[in-house]
Amino acid sequence: MGGIEVIEEINDGNLYLRKISKEDIAFFFQSLKNRDMTNYLSLGPLMSYEHSKRLIKNYLKSWEKYLQFNYVIEIRDNQKTTRVGSVSLWNINWIHQRTGTGIWILPTFWERGIGTKTIALIKIIAFNHLNLNRIEAHVAVKNDRSIKMFKNSGFIEEGTLKEYLSINGDFQDALLVACIKT
Repeated sequence: MGGIEVIEEINDGNLYLRKISKEDIAFFFQSLKNRDMTNYLSLGPLMSYEHSKRLIKNYLKSWEKYLQFNYVIEIRDNQKTTRVGSVSLWNINWIHQRTGTGIWILPTFWERGIGTKTIALIKIIAFNHLNLNRIEAHVAVKNDRSIKMFKNSGFIEEGTLKEYLSINGDFQDALLVACIKT
């Protein structure tokens, strides 16, 4: 791929995004085995450690094919590293220079600005290094926290996708929010 630079790690001082690895299997399983944590995610709860292992393996294969880039969000300070969530660039369309994004953060780290800082870093990767022009996200209309985070990160609401998400067996609308490279 000409004109792009795949970034395996980026930071803003103490918040780091790093390429997902096999060492993250247990973290993903422990974090995403609860349905409450996965309600608004595109994947359901991880039912077993093996399920988590397959997921990470697929993420790494997609990375190597430049189809999707998954990062672990870490806080690093005083030589201590704490995993707090994950962010992805997925459904990348290299011809039209656009991508989707998704993020999850453990509830104990909510309301600390981590999501907004993470999206700022993923925008740097997408726009400055991957030479993409557009990032979009589909956010459940009831997910007020995520809607606020994306809007605070410069994303604009473009429309409503009717009955787009199935959450606990109920179809719910999603907001289409997007950010264009400036």
